[in-house]
Amino acid sequence: MRFTRFAFTLVELLVVLVVLMVLAGTLFPVFKSAESRARQTECSTNFHMVSLATTLYTNDYDDYFPPVNHQPAEEPNSRNDRTWVQMVLPYLKSFDVFRCPSGPTTNLTPEASFDRDLVPGDTFSRFYTASLHSSVGYNFQYLAPIVKVAGQWTSQPRSGSMVTKPGQTVVFVDSVWDRTSDGTPYGGGSWLVVPPCRYYVDSTMPARRVDSFTMTIASTSEVFTTSEGWDLAESRNPAIYGGVWARHNGRATVAMADGSTVAQTVNQLAEGCDLKDRWQGVIRDEEAYRWDIR
Repeated sequence: MRFTRFAFTLVELLVVLVVLMVLAGTLFPVFKSAESRARQTECSTNFHMVSLATTLYTNDYDDYFPPVNHQPAEEPNSRNDRTWVQMVLPYLKSFDVFRCPSGPTTNLTPEASFDRDLVPGDTFSRFYTASLHSSVGYNFQYLAPIVKVAGQWTSQPRSGSMVTKPGQTVVFVDSVWDRTSDGTPYGGGSWLVVPPCRYYVDSTMPARRVDSFTMTIASTSEVFTTSEGWDLAESRNPAIYGGVWARHNGRATVAMADGSTVAQTVNQLAEGCDLKDRWQGVIRDEEAYRWDIR
């Protein structure tokens, strides 16, 4: 009895390899796109959870948004100061919610057990520092401005009832901490972001500009800000968009005051605003402008 031996020729193997390479080249972008959409969905879910936690916080604190941070009368440090992230965290129980899965990684991870007797090292300091690198940037200039009163800086949270258009007012937005010399984001996110515009033009006196940051404050006190607007002239500066970062295919995850989340480009976030470098532009359309609570 004769046995017939079957074998692939070199040409057949090459054809199979070419087919596999074509399939891989076709499917890889599909898998990457699906992975990107999954990360964006997870990020949106995280923002929604932080938004809900903030609502619970405001319910417990007479409808006021969280202050930027809480500093007691004594000298503030990582053991007695608390950022807004730390104040909202008890309503969430997980620090991971404050991070976008598409964001730049950071080693600043607080321990699961926040107990200085069980964890070696300065747990307070690491926990405080990690909260500063939240991917969820807070629109604090309008929701909890820091004002100098009697020579002291103090956060003055706004009431939720002061938000006139909740579905169009930014509370949280995707953020970035810093960037390398080639523009690559690193170090996680930033807990605070600043808006694209600051001033209105007085309709009765066109040459006069009105500071929107002080329009909800019953004084002309000095207002603190982390940066002087969006640094559009320096493309590698993390403050190019005031700390905002559109990491999802050119869009940033945004949580509005009504709890809804959307994905928006930086141009959409600047709508209603004559966007120019370092707040040189003015707010033209109050209805379209998404940052001011009025």
